[in-house]
Amino acid sequence: MKLFQKPLSAWVLTAVMIVTAIWIGQTRGAQREPAPLPSGGAALDEALSTEDYADYTLDETGTLSYRQEEQISLYNANWARRYDSIVAVAVKRSVDGDLEDYAYELGMDIGLSASDAILVIDASTRDAYLATSPDYPLTDGQISTYVNSALKPQVDRGRYGDGILDLFLELNQFYADNYGLGYLDGSGSYAPGSSSGGDTMLSVIMLVFILIAIVVVVNAIDQSRYDTYRRQYYGIPNPPVVFRPILFWHGPGTSWYRRRWRQPPPPPPPPPRPPRGPGGPGPGSRPGGFSGFSGPRGGGFSGSAPSRGGSFSGRRGGGFSGGGVSRGGGFSGGRGSGLSGGSRGGGFSRGGGARGGGFRRR
Repeated sequence: MKLFQKPLSAWVLTAVMIVTAIWIGQTRGAQREPAPLPSGGAALDEALSTEDYADYTLDETGTLSYRQEEQISLYNANWARRYDSIVAVAVKRSVDGDLEDYAYELGMDIGLSASDAILVIDASTRDAYLATSPDYPLTDGQISTYVNSALKPQVDRGRYGDGILDLFLELNQFYADNYGLGYLDGSGSYAPGSSSGGDTMLSVIMLVFILIAIVVVVNAIDQSRYDTYRRQYYGIPNPPVVFRPILFWHGPGTSWYRRRWRQPPPPPPPPPRPPRGPGGPGPGSRPGGFSGFSGPRGGGFSGSAPSRGGSFSGRRGGGFSGGGVSRGGGFSGGRGSGLSGGSRGGGFSRGGGARGGGFRRR
């Protein structure tokens, strides 16, 4: 133990620990580094909010990094906006029974729609299955090709996040090659973006009405303040206080100011004085008490008291089991729930907006 009491030995040990920690961090970072995002015509809109799609990612194994989960949600946010289709992801420690059956049951349970899919990975067997719904836009052969070429090699090495993102990259390129920007394409007959001009015009009209309402209210406030000022200082050549309006075009020297300065409003009449007799109060008064009241004394209610009230059909899908390709399928039910939290050891929750229903086997 005397070795660690020497300054040089302590410094060397500290340096070794720092280098080891850096090496471990870089190694883990390299393993968890997300795949590059698509570019060109297939590029994703990174400004879209991914909050609503985080619940469609479940990782019980803790192997997906935060950045990988964010990229999965970003893909789904873009696909939902462009093609009204998402791919839910579930990385399970172990799946009891048939993986294909489990994937379809899970897709129906979380409420995916007829154009959605769900990817389930069983970490205990390093098996995966992509279950697709009847309207999912890939054929059985295309699904099997993408699953085996992009997903399976990474899953065999236990790098589930890399495999998922490699698969999503291939799927996104397929969408862009065959459907462009989908509903966002201005040449399409169902492009929601075509209504953006109308939305902008509506926003401008609402803004104009709000500004007019503000001006009307402030003008009324200035008018009330000006009436009070005029009552106090009308006729005084140099008033000690200058009227300072809220709206600059109501200031002294403006036509608004001069039009209202011509004649002040009449002062309120003085209160009437009580008549006085030669020796004191007027007749009929009673010193030290009330006068003018007649009738019985006391209190009480007369009369009754007030009441008190007080598309595609057929069987499709893709996946692999034990190194071979397995089949996929579809969803039924509305895509309205999702996977809880989107990370580490959670379960699927039933929050989120409905996806429309229809997820089932092909």
